[in-house]
Amino acid sequence: DEMAAADDKRSQRLAGFLTDLLRFGCIRGFRYFSAHMRGREEMIVQVVNRPQSISPVHSPSSSFSGSQFPELPRNQNSLMLSARTQRRLSGYGYINVGLPPASPTEREILTTDEYTTVFLLAGYARYNCPYVWVRTNHDRLVRMDEARSQKDNPLKLRSTSAWVSEDIRVWDIVAELVDVCTIPAPMNPFAVELPYFEALPLLESLAATAAMLQLLQTVLDGHMHRYDSQVRQDIEQLTVLHIKAVTELHAMTRKGVDPPRPLLSVVAVDDDAYVLPE
Repeated sequence: DEMAAADDKRSQRLAGFLTDLLRFGCIRGFRYFSAHMRGREEMIVQVVNRPQSISPVHSPSSSFSGSQFPELPRNQNSLMLSARTQRRLSGYGYINVGLPPASPTEREILTTDEYTTVFLLAGYARYNCPYVWVRTNHDRLVRMDEARSQKDNPLKLRSTSAWVSEDIRVWDIVAELVDVCTIPAPMNPFAVELPYFEALPLLESLAATAAMLQLLQTVLDGHMHRYDSQVRQDIEQLTVLHIKAVTELHAMTRKGVDPPRPLLSVVAVDDDAYVLPE
């Protein structure tokens, strides 16, 4: 019937989302956040709270936009899904179950600091839709109106809410997390940390720049964003680094010199290459 067909379509879309999740979680070198996989369905995203607070050198003010979000902390009902909404969305409302993550916040073993906020982005098969939960520094983001158990309410994000009906990708959700969390909000949430790539050994640089270039181009090939011009600039600079690494490797090969063994390994998913730390 129509309902079963709709569920099958959402399951297929979620499978694609999980492939994107792995692709995104394997890439390093972003300026305002880092991400890593935690199982097949979960990605941990660590977002910078205030860029200037963790580095003495930061981008000029022109690289930041006026945030579209109110000052933090925000009211709970503006940033978190209510219990009633969760029960409606989860499909388990008849047993009074909402949208909890696989493990409660209190059981998380994560390093907490004042400079970053950690989020859990997951695409659980039982929900058939991606959601995001705050893992650290809840009080900075949300003014909790109810019991502390409400810390495990998923965030009320435009991107996750629209995922069912629109072509929302993993990077769209991460971009919104940066907008919500980072103050001042950067104009380009996907700004790359060029010194990170410049400091990598040859083979690592080759793999890491290729993976980042592929992802940034995929972001551009989606829909239009306010930060497209900045992403193109980063693509140009990374392309120069990538060509430099290819040229150096070619020169070493011609001389019969072996490049240093990489500290990163490369994995293939659906014919795409991703970089993983060993």
